[in-house]
Amino acid sequence: MWLGGRVTEQPFARVVRLAEVGSTSTALREAVAADPAAWPHLSALVAEHQTAGRGRTGRSWLTPPGVALTASLLLRPRVPLERVPWLTLLAGLAVVRAVRSGGGDRAGGVGLKWPNDVLVDDGGPALAGWGTARKLGGILTELLPPAPDGSPVAVVGIGVNLAQDAGALPVASATSMALAGLPVPAPTALLDAVGRELGPLVRRWEEHDGDACASGLLAEVAAACLTLGRDVRVEQPGGRVLHGRAEALEPDGCLAVRDAAGVLHRVLAGDVLHVRADTGSAEAGADVNLEL
Repeated sequence: MWLGGRVTEQPFARVVRLAEVGSTSTALREAVAADPAAWPHLSALVAEHQTAGRGRTGRSWLTPPGVALTASLLLRPRVPLERVPWLTLLAGLAVVRAVRSGGGDRAGGVGLKWPNDVLVDDGGPALAGWGTARKLGGILTELLPPAPDGSPVAVVGIGVNLAQDAGALPVASATSMALAGLPVPAPTALLDAVGRELGPLVRRWEEHDGDACASGLLAEVAAACLTLGRDVRVEQPGGRVLHGRAEALEPDGCLAVRDAAGVLHRVLAGDVLHVRADTGSAEAGADVNLEL
């Protein structure tokens, strides 16, 4: 039994379940535009089968029916607009904790890759460009037009691979909970577990006016972040490449990277890859952009 599915309390204000949709985030964005009042804070739209999912930089993400969690959440956080990018990190932490809550010997190897990926740190044999890390899931946050009172409105898309075998995954660098040796939940059980984690995280964040330091959330995200302490290569907009050690998360959620000359750089956007220090080759990469 997947332990994360035991609690029955409903973590969402509204849940709409669809058999099939192109993109849950596109469908939710259109539904909110048509009837904003019907979608309160912490609403969810979940699909059994997503045919045109979207990742960073417009990449598509297709899932066979019933083998992955494909959902988008509507959040109306009561925080200053400039602090909204933390939603991606908080959602990532919620997914990591929800996956870990299912237990299993491999749960400790699940972590957050700054800022929007969920990885299994030891997910398979060494793979060129990835090492032993494998991507289990990802987060994509989009800002919608603000509410009439000016408060932020955001759609947070969440995708987690659950029961796919290797042949059902689009790239060798991806994995599923089944392939990683993790207990496999039903999509609805994992969605509820994510909601039970995310709701309290967002409330703490709101209670401190979106201040990740004062709320203690910066430290908690950092503790779950596999990127920190690793050598990275950052391919930034405009073609600039930064090599260095990922040292810390800063209060605004950016990644602090120190280069070989000792200069500390603040990374807000770019392609971040984990790099093996012994060879300089990239271990794990993802398109990221903390600026919504």
